[in-house]
Amino acid sequence: MRAVGAITGEPRATESARTGATKGAAISVRGLTRRFGSVTAVDAVSLEIAAGEFVALLGPSGSGKSTVLMSLAGFDLPDEGTILIGGEDCTRLPPHRRNIGMVFQHYTLFPHLSVADNVAFPLKMRGIGRAERRARAEAALDVVRLSGFGTRMPRQLSGGQQQRVALARAIVYQPRVLLMDEPLSALDKNLREEMQIEIKRLHSELGITIVFVTHDQGEALTMADRVAILRQGRVQQIAPARTLYERPANLFAAGFIGDMNRIAVAWDGRAARIAGQAVPLGPDAAITAVPPGPAILAVRPERIEIAAPDRAGALPATVTDIVYGGAGTLVIATLQDGAPVRARAPSAGLPPLEPGARIGLVVPAGAALLYPAEEP
Repeated sequence: MRAVGAITGEPRATESARTGATKGAAISVRGLTRRFGSVTAVDAVSLEIAAGEFVALLGPSGSGKSTVLMSLAGFDLPDEGTILIGGEDCTRLPPHRRNIGMVFQHYTLFPHLSVADNVAFPLKMRGIGRAERRARAEAALDVVRLSGFGTRMPRQLSGGQQQRVALARAIVYQPRVLLMDEPLSALDKNLREEMQIEIKRLHSELGITIVFVTHDQGEALTMADRVAILRQGRVQQIAPARTLYERPANLFAAGFIGDMNRIAVAWDGRAARIAGQAVPLGPDAAITAVPPGPAILAVRPERIEIAAPDRAGALPATVTDIVYGGAGTLVIATLQDGAPVRARAPSAGLPPLEPGARIGLVVPAGAALLYPAEEP
């Protein structure tokens, strides 16, 4: 047993799915394994995604998230496991028989075709007549707010507009699942934020099931209903954003999402001590999962209070650096045993501090989680 937060969470359907208006399909991934020579890229991954749900696959490079997505798309076949889409076994089906849409990191638009012809291309490959292709392409462009752009060429569009065309092409044949492989990574910050809003709007309006691969934790947390964190081909935790942030299942999830202090402590089964001083632990710290001995106390910087060095219960510390960030200030300090700690506090009301100043750091009861020291 590990810290609070299940390794796998229950899928949560969107409002459109609950009301029956969804056009998406449920996805069930069971024991998916993919090997490349001696390397296991995906190791017995299982996921349950509800119809109409938006799930992000998040992890560092080499974590297996894109391999999972390519297996869902049918571009890569697993060595073991099964993939069900809408209850149908699609494990060995070719991509064109899965009724899925795909948006890649690069727009992959045909430069010699107009915007409308780019969007209509999947319909042409499916044998749809010219008139119907044109009507459905215009409808798809209208959905992504590019009505009237059909006669333009891709080179005449901005990066954000080209990504909208790629989205229109992916939804033009009304797929039940939309797969997205880091589709916003090539855009600048403003365009990324604009497209995040656009994709969320499309998800809400169409009720389509979306699986979104990203390495950007902020993008995953703000867009998805649930986020699956992968590491070395395995799912570490899948849960809504708040659960991932406040109750990470293990040290990797704790360190990968947001900023987290990891402080070595001595744990006797009842109290966690730093340099002999006890740190209060709340009922949700998962202390029963940690055997007595060396352990890791994990606490978010914004949960640590900066106080006078003589305050009762405060950990004595010395300021080493101060990073002013407008509304908030990051104070970097070292404890008496030399352990570094970061505390983030509102700038307003924070007393003047300089490197070398003596302060007290207070960890409120319930702010910290406890993990076995041997976890990575």
